[in-house]
Amino acid sequence: MFIISIILCYTGYKLKKINVKKKISICIIVFCFIQEILDYLNRIFFDELYNISIAVDLPLQLCSIGFYLSIFAIMMVVSSLRFNKKFEQFIFDCTYVLGFGGALQALIAVDLTGINNMIGIFSLNWAHSLIILNVLWLIFAYNKKFNLYSIWNAFLFLNFLILPIGFINYLLDANYMFLCFPPNVESSFFIGEWPYYLLYLEVIYFIYILFLYLPFFISEKLNNKI
Repeated sequence: MFIISIILCYTGYKLKKINVKKKISICIIVFCFIQEILDYLNRIFFDELYNISIAVDLPLQLCSIGFYLSIFAIMMVVSSLRFNKKFEQFIFDCTYVLGFGGALQALIAVDLTGINNMIGIFSLNWAHSLIILNVLWLIFAYNKKFNLYSIWNAFLFLNFLILPIGFINYLLDANYMFLCFPPNVESSFFIGEWPYYLLYLEVIYFIYILFLYLPFFISEKLNNKI
């Protein structure tokens, strides 16, 4: 997936034909849905040790939300419909943060809870890798950018999600977005017990997000000098 991402970044940057970009985008979308279908088929049928449950298997974790937002973001850029530019930017902002903030950390600190076979391992890797791949494709093929205002867009979106997903957690006795207890991983992002790790995450967000903004800041400065 790392190699494929590099190839797609280079291809998207060099490619000038809009129709070819659109075909590649559609292929990416199709593969994303195939991966998701395979993941749920594995949970329901192939993995005999897995017990599917609405308290665990709804797509309400941050990485799942980022996954679907990344697909939607690509759909918007290839669609013949005209979307509001601010709305497109908002979706990209949230996708970028969830991709390089959530999915990247999930690949570094892997949680194998509920993974019992090789299909599950591939699906877990693809689900997180594809968010990053989709974001990179949007950046290099469609010149999407992250700015200072984007930091607030993503921050407000993530905090807004706490209310409805927290209510769903209460109804289902679930732990979506890890609002009730931290994931079963060793990560420097989760400090302390509930609710203190949630407060630390709010602070860590602004520190981490500045590093995510840095490539765009440097790129903007370099372009201004040319």
